[in-house]
Amino acid sequence: MLDCWPKLWYHVHMKTLKFNYENAKLKGIWHFSLPSGFTCPGAFNCKTFADRVTGKIRDEQTPDADGIFYRCYAAMDEARRPNVRANRWHNFDLLQDAKSVADKVKLIADSIPEALKRVGGILRVHIGGDFFNYNYFKAWMKVATMFPRIRFYAYTKSVKLLAQFINEYNGLPSNFVFTCSRGGKYDNLIPATNVKSAKVFFNQAEIDALGLDTDHTDELAIFGTGDFALLIHGSQPAGSTASKALTANKKKGFRGYADTHAPISKSLD
Repeated sequence: MLDCWPKLWYHVHMKTLKFNYENAKLKGIWHFSLPSGFTCPGAFNCKTFADRVTGKIRDEQTPDADGIFYRCYAAMDEARRPNVRANRWHNFDLLQDAKSVADKVKLIADSIPEALKRVGGILRVHIGGDFFNYNYFKAWMKVATMFPRIRFYAYTKSVKLLAQFINEYNGLPSNFVFTCSRGGKYDNLIPATNVKSAKVFFNQAEIDALGLDTDHTDELAIFGTGDFALLIHGSQPAGSTASKALTANKKKGFRGYADTHAPISKSLD
């Protein structure tokens, strides 16, 4: 009888990861995040940190091949909102404590909201943060196979880990959709993955000239099959090229993602 006490205590007091539902951009979508920058080994032109305690921004962006760099939108959200910062560090701390792939799988699977498990839906893995090591990446792939009614999706600059998994397992779970985020350290590996990619642009005219579609609702990230564009948004350093582009876009009517968008409603079959 006494042998059951440690297991019972663990079950009662076990901490779980924090998931959220919807935001100004993602209607009808669950999402999960980690601290930006600190968990982004592939970050390059967007590498930004918000101090865990103070929220003070630290810029470490490097211009990509096209000279583009900008502050990470998710890091700025952490800087402004202590509760967001706390939730993301809570998640990272728990995942670091879960040492093995199996431990991480159990932690993630046990933490997924019951409503999402029961009826299915869409889950974005990382608004803030990225796949910070290979064991963590593999854990999410295993979790996806456990919940086939959930459509998982992620943007990632951790293309090295993505390519490693595809090579090792000859593909990805059918219900986990990736978009490679260009402007990272491993852009050269993107073609070999056969995974679609997205790039941030400073103006719509440049996007139109390239014949790309612009994703404002994550619909192309979730359901699309080809490369697409994202338009710069969020707070940028005063006087920077990115900040000037934001001002110009606002004059043309783009207000970011504060306006309400219709929920994503395509079939998940």
